[in-house]
Amino acid sequence: MHNPVNLKETGELMVEAGVVLGTERAERAGRSLFKVFCLWTFVLLCRPQDIVPVLNAIRPALSIGLLTIFMIFLHKNYIAGPKFKDNKQVRLFSWLILIMILGIPFSFYPRYSFVTIFTDYMNVIVFFFIFYKMINSVARLKTILLVGCIGTGLYSAFAIVTGSLGSGRLVFGGMFDPNDLAFFALAFLPLNLLFISRGNPLMARLACIFSFGSGTLLILLTGSRAGFLAFASAAALLLLTKTRTVGMSQKLLFVSMCIVFVAISQVNFDRYKTLLTVENDYNVVSETGRLALWDIGMRAFLTHPLTGVGVNCFNEAVGRDRQTRGLQMQSWQTAHNSIIQIGTETGFLGLFLFLLMTLNVFRIFGLIKRFAGDRDLVKVGEMAMVAFTGLFISGMFLSQAYSIYWAFYVVLSAVLQRLFAVEEVTVEDPDLKVPGVQRKEAPCPVNSKF
Repeated sequence: MHNPVNLKETGELMVEAGVVLGTERAERAGRSLFKVFCLWTFVLLCRPQDIVPVLNAIRPALSIGLLTIFMIFLHKNYIAGPKFKDNKQVRLFSWLILIMILGIPFSFYPRYSFVTIFTDYMNVIVFFFIFYKMINSVARLKTILLVGCIGTGLYSAFAIVTGSLGSGRLVFGGMFDPNDLAFFALAFLPLNLLFISRGNPLMARLACIFSFGSGTLLILLTGSRAGFLAFASAAALLLLTKTRTVGMSQKLLFVSMCIVFVAISQVNFDRYKTLLTVENDYNVVSETGRLALWDIGMRAFLTHPLTGVGVNCFNEAVGRDRQTRGLQMQSWQTAHNSIIQIGTETGFLGLFLFLLMTLNVFRIFGLIKRFAGDRDLVKVGEMAMVAFTGLFISGMFLSQAYSIYWAFYVVLSAVLQRLFAVEEVTVEDPDLKVPGVQRKEAPCPVNSKF
């Protein structure tokens, strides 16, 4: 006799098989998409097209970005992620974009502002939101950081080898001037220290030691005084604070490496010495210097406090100001200060949002350093704090308000905030609520709010 078929058990088995199959599909889709996203991150942050110019023919940032978006829509049923509205940093960034767009009709040059936002800056906007959606684990976060560290290290090394030391300052390619090169190198420099300890694969350790060395040398060779001040500030923070990431032996190694670079390389010390006599510097006394530009920016900000002069129109404001004053020299110049740039171009609301996000980055990194339970998360918070300190100081002398590197640290803070919230801790902040996560009382309650 045949045994009767248990339809209930058969149905349950089919459901379980379907769940397993769906889970496997989701995992495969997630892995494939993440690989493409890593490639896009490498192109956006590390700019291999500057090293291999032939890549510009295929517009890698655009083409790989479109591929990433296509794969997201293709696998949307298998990709789950946090809601954008659940994170304060993401909401603030969204509001800043809206302010930029609403200011277009009031811009000194509306067409130029429109093109800047919807072409040049669109890569940054899309990258920001996909990054927040994709990076849902510490492992993925460390992978992305490693990609950035190795990529910027390769770029730095190539710039050192193939660049030219005109007037004692390293020049490479057409994308970055020497000051921007230092800003670029600072973006990931301290993050290399996350991967040089013994717990990491040997190849990753060697690659990041190489990247850290080449980035440090690049900064010194650029002759960028802003870059040097930012580098010195980040180095002081690294050396004078106790961290889990960097021990005393590594700090001594860092100091020794800097001494060796100074001894054997063609660093322009005469330029750095001018920091001691700034009273006669062109930035202080000249109409084309930074103080004069910042003064023009403040006048334009006070004249257009609500809407600003329009995204990427600071140079237009400078030209008009000089025409109004009847100056023979009417050259158009950028702000050379990220805060004055964003305030002048987007008005008070844009400036407020920019500063609030920046302060939140520091606050979130500090909170992660002190209270995160995951050791890797703590280390990322430590080195991200050092890196963003250098980036912020450098940005006070450059027009980098819309830089992808500033946006990167804002979304990095948002991701760290979310990963920290997943840990079983108690934090008195509604922004840390994650649906479906049960959190227990922490042994050390966090009183600070994000």
